[in-house]
Amino acid sequence: MAEGLDKKLEKRHRRNLLVLLIDWVTYGSAMNFVSLTTVLPAFIMSLTDSKIAVGLVTTISVLGWNFFQLVSAGRIEMRKYKKPFVLRITPGERIPWLIAAFSTILLAEKDPLLALIIFYVSYITINVSSGLCTTAWLDIVAKAIPEEKRGFFFATANLISSVLGLASGIAVAFYMNFFKYPVNYFMCFLTAFILVFISWIDITFIDEPPSNVTGKPRSAREYAGKIPKIIRNDRNYMFYTVSGIVGSFGGMASSFYAAYAIDRFKAGGFEIGLFTSVSVGAQILANILWGFIQERYGHKTVLVAGGLAGILATVTALLASSPSYFLLVFALSGASFSSFMVSSFPILMEMAPEEDRSTYIGLNSALRAPFQAIAPLIAGVVIEKYGYTPAFLASAAFSTVSTVILVRVRQKPRSRVEASIWGKLLKRF
Repeated sequence: MAEGLDKKLEKRHRRNLLVLLIDWVTYGSAMNFVSLTTVLPAFIMSLTDSKIAVGLVTTISVLGWNFFQLVSAGRIEMRKYKKPFVLRITPGERIPWLIAAFSTILLAEKDPLLALIIFYVSYITINVSSGLCTTAWLDIVAKAIPEEKRGFFFATANLISSVLGLASGIAVAFYMNFFKYPVNYFMCFLTAFILVFISWIDITFIDEPPSNVTGKPRSAREYAGKIPKIIRNDRNYMFYTVSGIVGSFGGMASSFYAAYAIDRFKAGGFEIGLFTSVSVGAQILANILWGFIQERYGHKTVLVAGGLAGILATVTALLASSPSYFLLVFALSGASFSSFMVSSFPILMEMAPEEDRSTYIGLNSALRAPFQAIAPLIAGVVIEKYGYTPAFLASAAFSTVSTVILVRVRQKPRSRVEASIWGKLLKRF
C-alpha cells in the first residue's frame, strides 16, 4: 500500500516538474522578445526622447510585480489550492501583449504618444497581474517540487529557458533588421504573446497538491498584524530584505545600458538583438555554474557572486570606449540576472515556515517595491541633467553595499541530494 502511494506521489512530482518546466521555459522565452534591458528601452526611445520614459518601464515592472505579491498573499495563504486563483488572474499578464502588438503596428508612426500610452497601460496590467499571481505560483512550486529538488528545478528551468533565449536573441536581431519599423516591434510583441499563450494552456495541467494549512483565512486586520512580528523577530529575513532594498538602487544602471549604447555609440537594431543574444548566452553558462555552486555552497553564495557580476557590468559600461564593450556588459548583466532567477526564490522558501511562505515572499517583494520603482526614475532624471556617469557610479556603489549586507545572511547547510541530481544530469551528456 505504502509502495503504491510512493509511486503515485513520484508520478505526480514528475508530471508537475515537466509542466512547470514548460511553463517557465515558454514564459521566459517570451520575455526575451520583450527584454526589459534591450528591446523595451529601444522601443520607448523610438517613441520619445525622454530618459524618464525609459526608466518608467522598469518602474512599472518592479512596482507592479513586487508590490502586488503582498496584496495577493493574504488572500491565498490559507487556501488549500492556489491554482484556481492563478487561472483567474493570469489572462491579465498575457492578453495585453497582443494589444501592445497591434497598437504598435497601427499607431507608432501615426500617433507615437497614443501608442506609448497604450503600451504603458498594457504593461501596467501585465505586471500587476503577474505580481498577483507570483506568490500563488511559487507556493504551487514549493508544494509540487520537494525542497531538495527546488534548486535543481530553478537552475534547470532557467538553463533551458536561456538556451532557447539565445535563439530568441537571434530572432530579435532578425526582426530588427529584416522588418521595417514599427513591424519589427510588432513581431517581437506578437511572438511574446504566442509564447505566453502556450504557457497559459500548459499551467492548466498542473496537478496541485493540497497545502498543509489549518484554520480559516485571516482577516485583513489579523494579516496586517502578523507582518510587524515577522519584521521584528526574523533578523535573518530582514538582512536579506534590506540587501534587496539597497540593491534596488544598485540595479538602476541596467535599465539604461541599451540607451547608453544607442546615445553614445549609435547602436542600432542589429546591436540590440546581439546584446540580447549575448545576455541570454551568458545566462546559459552562468546557470550551469550557479547550479553547481548552489548545491555545494548554497543560494546565498550564488546571489553574492551575481551581485559582483552586476557591479563589474556597471564598471565596464563606464569604461566602454566602443560598442563592443557592451558585449561584456550584457554578458555580466545576464549572469547577474540569472543568479537572481536561480536562487532568490529558493532562499526565501528555505527561510519561511510553510504557513507563512506566501507572506514571506510577498512581504519581501513589497518592501523592496517602492525603492525598485523610484530608482530608475531617479536615474532617468540624473541622466537627463548630468549624464550617464554619475548615475552609473551611484549604481555601482549601491550594488557594493547590497552585496556586503547579503554576506551576513545565514542559510541552511547544503545536503548532497541536489548534487547527486546534477551529477546524474551531467552524465547524460
